[in-house]
Amino acid sequence: MIRLLIVEDERYVLESLVALFEAEGFEVEARATAEEALAAPACDVVLTDLRLPGLSGTDLVVRLRERDPSLPVLVLTGHGTISHAVEAMRAGALDFLTKPVEPDVIVERVRKASERGAIERERNRLRGDPALVALSEASRRVVALLEQIAPEEATVLLTGESGTGKELAATFLHDRSERRAGPLVKVNCAAVPEALFEAEFFGHVAGAFTGAHADRRGYFEEADRGTLFLDEIGALAPAGQAKLLRALETREIRPVGGLKSRRVDVRIVAATNERLDERIAERSFREDLYYRLAGLPVRMPPLRERPEDLAALAARFAAPLRIAPEAQNALLRHAWPGNVRELRNVIERARLAAPSDVITEADLALPVPGPLPDLDLRRRTADFERELFREALRRAGGVKSEAARLLGFHPSNWSYHAKRLGLQ
Repeated sequence: MIRLLIVEDERYVLESLVALFEAEGFEVEARATAEEALAAPACDVVLTDLRLPGLSGTDLVVRLRERDPSLPVLVLTGHGTISHAVEAMRAGALDFLTKPVEPDVIVERVRKASERGAIERERNRLRGDPALVALSEASRRVVALLEQIAPEEATVLLTGESGTGKELAATFLHDRSERRAGPLVKVNCAAVPEALFEAEFFGHVAGAFTGAHADRRGYFEEADRGTLFLDEIGALAPAGQAKLLRALETREIRPVGGLKSRRVDVRIVAATNERLDERIAERSFREDLYYRLAGLPVRMPPLRERPEDLAALAARFAAPLRIAPEAQNALLRHAWPGNVRELRNVIERARLAAPSDVITEADLALPVPGPLPDLDLRRRTADFERELFREALRRAGGVKSEAARLLGFHPSNWSYHAKRLGLQ
């Protein structure tokens, strides 16, 4: 079902349009002003009059397209305002219709605009989500889970190694949520100084501190009616963790220097490459904050668990160049500790180094793996025992009888074991 937002200040016209489109099977939201339209739920297409009280239809086009460049907006105009309609199209409107307009014409134009918007969003998705290529079983499971939880309002915690695509997953969630018409605000928590936490996250009022010459919105208010992505959440200091927890629990923030709290409507997506359970055990991360963040946990698999995706990603990054078979094998042998980010850098470097249109193994310049470790059980066990005997002697200050007791056998057997291990 197509979700349509109609913006029209003439009540009779608005009611007529709503009745027409609902009869055609549209899901319709109706607003009388641009300000009300900006606060409306997410939609697939917008139909707006140009002459509105307050912000004009052209202003509305600009605001909507800033939020979502793929959102199709059609404008309605009278015969005397064609020039204004042209201005609206320059501002980003897809089409304009002149009043009066035939019902079948306006319905057909809105349907085509919705189809065009859907195609544009899909094109952006395919172009913008390289880390979410889903050829492997591991990545297919993750993408299916992200699709499932995107419409939910619960907080999502993305975990995984650096470079596995956590930020892209956050964008994926926002773009497929009911909040996609709202802002997606991305914050690197590791880059926020502890002393500035409140001002950065909750904003401040003019005069709150030296240099605060005007009111400033924080991350929470910037993300109102949208999504707030908190990357590297484990980097927050304990004081910041406590303040963030309170904001998540109350959905209220108070700007620095402000006297009143403000309600915010924000969905939180957090990400970390740390083991937060270990941080909790060390008492460096709040357990209550962890459970507040981990409403919907999602683990992003490393590239070494996604060999099918690795080949597809490498080919995409290399285009229009091709990758030679021996180079593809070398890519599959590499461990990729930096994951997709490392793969992209390696391929881009190889593209610059390649003298032809084929990337070879030499062009990749991957580190040569060292020899495999010796797996002889007797030899490895003897090496381990020798190290234990040396450590026992160090702890015993060179006294063999005491070293024997530390190792758990009678001192009279020291000579036997020392000879067996070649320590005499």
